[in-house]
Amino acid sequence: MRSRHVRRPLLLVPAAAALVLASACAVPAATGGPSTDPGYDAAPNGNAAGTAGGTGESPKKGSAGGETTLQLSATESKDVGWFVADRDGYALYRYDKDTAKPPKSACEGDCAKTWTPVPTSSHTMVSGVDPTIVGEVVRADGTKQATLAGWPLYRFTGDKAPSRTNGQGKGGTWWVVTPEGGKAQSATGAATTPTTGAEGY
Repeated sequence: MRSRHVRRPLLLVPAAAALVLASACAVPAATGGPSTDPGYDAAPNGNAAGTAGGTGESPKKGSAGGETTLQLSATESKDVGWFVADRDGYALYRYDKDTAKPPKSACEGDCAKTWTPVPTSSHTMVSGVDPTIVGEVVRADGTKQATLAGWPLYRFTGDKAPSRTNGQGKGGTWWVVTPEGGKAQSATGAATTPTTGAEGY
């Protein structure tokens, strides 16, 4: 479904500046809506670090070896309200069969071909998302996947254009993820009606 959306401005903070900022003040967790902070460069720090690569990544200018940066942006849609999108504007999802405490992905094999895991990287740019809830989990195949509030992040291959949320409610287990790591609902606040299909797994 196509929807009019608003994306927060994105800013990459230099590593040195980010460290000074981090020591000066704590970033509050988002409550009732996305953060209004313009953006942060979250450096990895165990499971509380911002990381991801491949899907949702963009080249980090000036970095050696073609190092990449994950971008997570709070985006507003008339259909699902506030949700998290990658650098290309594609919605990111969470899966009910996964766990957040501890983080663990249950989407493997054919599931992972339809719902592409968002891999990790050493740099993350966020806008409207609390960088302290961005983390990572090691998948069964040994690769690392980005998480938000502990929930592994995915992109749906059925979304053929930015801002589409065709995966919302698939199989009653897949949900567009909010900036706080929750499940997106309709803009009216009502729960989204689950949709059926083989992609639900």
